[in-house]
Amino acid sequence: MRSEDEQARGIGLGEPEVVRVARLVRAGRRHPAMFRRVFGEAAVYCQRPERPGVLIAEVAGGRWVGVFSTLERLGCFAGECDWQAMTGADLLSQLPEGVGVLLDPQDEHVIPVLAATPDE
Repeated sequence: MRSEDEQARGIGLGEPEVVRVARLVRAGRRHPAMFRRVFGEAAVYCQRPERPGVLIAEVAGGRWVGVFSTLERLGCFAGECDWQAMTGADLLSQLPEGVGVLLDPQDEHVIPVLAATPDE
């Protein structure tokens, strides 16, 4: 049987590490800070708009960018589309204040990520 640390690193699993850690955080078995570190290093995918930038949606009183851990998940959400990839850290560094990120918004492991504020 694999340990939780092996599960988080994905030993024997096909999911990206960011998904495995998101699941552990949602289950209360890892601290959110671990997810934020892994998210920052992970490649994430999102729809590429016609103009440079990202698509920001107004949802439930907040402003969010939906990103995906795999191109397959993006395709299931958006269908055939132009896309872009970047690290989670690069994405967060480019977002305007008050815009958050939802990783895999249609999956059970969805996790919101807020950009750091200037005093962090």
